[in-house]
Amino acid sequence: MKIKATLLTIGDEILIGQIVDTNSAFIAKQLNKIGIQVEEILSVQDEMIHIIEAFQRGISKSNIIIVTGGLGPTKDDKTKAALCQFLNCELVREEKVIENIIQLFEARGYTKELNNLNQEQALIPEKSTFIQNKYGTAPCLWTDFEDKIIINLPGVPFEMKGLVLDDIIPRLKNKFDADVIVHRDILVTGIPESDLAILLEDWENQLPDYIHLAYLPNRTSIDLRFTATGIDEVHLKESIQQEIDKFKVVAGQYLISENSGKAQRVLGDILKQNNLTISTTESCTGGNIASLITSISGSSSYFNGSVVAYATSVKTSVLGVNADDIDKFTVVSEQVAEQMSKGVRTILNTDIAISTTGVAGPNKGEDGKDVGTAWVAVTNGEKTITRSYFYPYMDREDFIKTVSNNALNLAIQFIQKELS
Repeated sequence: MKIKATLLTIGDEILIGQIVDTNSAFIAKQLNKIGIQVEEILSVQDEMIHIIEAFQRGISKSNIIIVTGGLGPTKDDKTKAALCQFLNCELVREEKVIENIIQLFEARGYTKELNNLNQEQALIPEKSTFIQNKYGTAPCLWTDFEDKIIINLPGVPFEMKGLVLDDIIPRLKNKFDADVIVHRDILVTGIPESDLAILLEDWENQLPDYIHLAYLPNRTSIDLRFTATGIDEVHLKESIQQEIDKFKVVAGQYLISENSGKAQRVLGDILKQNNLTISTTESCTGGNIASLITSISGSSSYFNGSVVAYATSVKTSVLGVNADDIDKFTVVSEQVAEQMSKGVRTILNTDIAISTTGVAGPNKGEDGKDVGTAWVAVTNGEKTITRSYFYPYMDREDFIKTVSNNALNLAIQFIQKELS
């Protein structure tokens, strides 16, 4: 059975960009695990009319509405009042909520008597039931409305997460016999999104109607996400694999990984599987590649270290880059990138090494190279691959991230080619 959910976040702070709505992303991920599809995500002001309109919209589209925010004790928290108006009921006092607040305060060392605002948190709509919040003072509200469910959660992320994992997901899983949803991503690089879509058109048109394909481009590659929906998980996984096998016939030369994730994870998996080690030396990326690699748990088994050779003197004195080549070709050049990669590979004694040199901006480099220029090299000591990039339209942050991802993808391609 297809079960749909609407997620609703309430708070002016979200709409003005003061905070980012991470709650909806977390809830959507947990719902997807039990086969519940998110139909829509809404954010509205702390105003009664907007909240009620959002309730009405959600009820008209989905089986479940999950609301975060607006349950606190202050005047700007209007969700309970809006829910009462929507349900045409009154607020009633629930003593067990008071007991929970007292216990929480005692555990946290608060000895003062509950004030009026704390007392009001025990008021809940008479048509709702409550789920005790072990992590905070605002209870979760569960409302059966006709054949739909409205769930109100506190907006504080750690409180919301605890309630979702401990209570909401188990209850929804028991209540609904939802379809199985299976996702699988593959990673593609070396081809623009539009060209890839044209290349895959005939294959994509032949996909089974229960498999949906999404193009998820990023700075340097494209994730192709397969989503299969049905009742038999094993069959869905087998069907996706069959389609990936067909994809490889059509566009296999652009495929980096059949089990995509972040490039640093894909690279790490390849290195571990082949007992290879890697090091980096970075100029324009300032250590970002090393940071990405070490963000993966267990990366110490294949990542030896990095030299951030930001100054030209470090490139020559530490990495052994030839000063005459810098004078001849400039510090941002193919020759310097290659020598940097070979130098760090020798120093840190690794199988593979990555180097970057470039101009992140906002000013031109010391050798006059334009902002956005970069060279990346990957070497195993015997063979080296280099690539030049030019991103004059990017700000410094985007440039660093893009060159870093390019470097990781280039390393993946280099290693795969050498192993094939």
